[in-house]
Amino acid sequence: MKTVAIVSQKGGVGKTTLALNLGFSLAKLGLRVVLVDADPQGGIGHSLKGSGESPGLAGYATHGTRVRDALLRTRIPEFNILPVGDVPPEYTQDFSSQFADGMVLATAMDDLSALFDVALIDTPAGFNGVTLGALRASDLALSPVQAEPIALRTLPQLLAVIGALREQGAHVELAGLVLSMLQQRNSDSLAVAEEVWSRLPPELVFETTIPRDPAVLAASSAGVPLALTHRLHLPPVALSFDQLAAEFAQRTGLLTGDADEPLSLFA
Repeated sequence: MKTVAIVSQKGGVGKTTLALNLGFSLAKLGLRVVLVDADPQGGIGHSLKGSGESPGLAGYATHGTRVRDALLRTRIPEFNILPVGDVPPEYTQDFSSQFADGMVLATAMDDLSALFDVALIDTPAGFNGVTLGALRASDLALSPVQAEPIALRTLPQLLAVIGALREQGAHVELAGLVLSMLQQRNSDSLAVAEEVWSRLPPELVFETTIPRDPAVLAASSAGVPLALTHRLHLPPVALSFDQLAAEFAQRTGLLTGDADEPLSLFA
């Protein structure tokens, strides 16, 4: 199982949207995916409705709940969610400190490794506490970069954190950056995208971009992934996540074989 921490220094860049919709799209490819909410403020939990109750990560860490018993199943058998559980506001700092060294998350991922092909860990903004723990417990880091000028200034911090963790013995690598909230008709937004493409090696920037789209807000309000907002009309932005999932799976070796080879209609 590959463990992927989805991280960003800046909040509001579409990190939880990326985690949820990338996970859903990877599951549609047939990969067994667990989406882990490691944000003590419950980013994933706040994005989904009708998910039911679970002791989550908090129950696993503090009450000895088996991590498998904390999973929430979805309508797609390949897609499971491990919510953060109940973390009262006054215990947020304690929760973050408990996960900072990465050991709790690493043990939880080991317990799930036989059940899943990939674990996506959604983290709080910033490079401290539980986010550092997630990076220490992960094989890969994936970061959305908001296509706005201020977001570009956080990239050196991300690269510095990953470099420092590797010097400390962590094996996390940067899987790449995903340009998010891109506005193709906005010159400032396009300028950020052009700078990212020109300054960074191609292998560090995914070709797929995620546009700024009202459908994302509608999906968040409905509490569902983008692909489930309508029965008959799939929002075009949902196809961006399908494309990103295919690119991500190929880049990281989650899918092997010829990616362009036709699939048989029969199993």
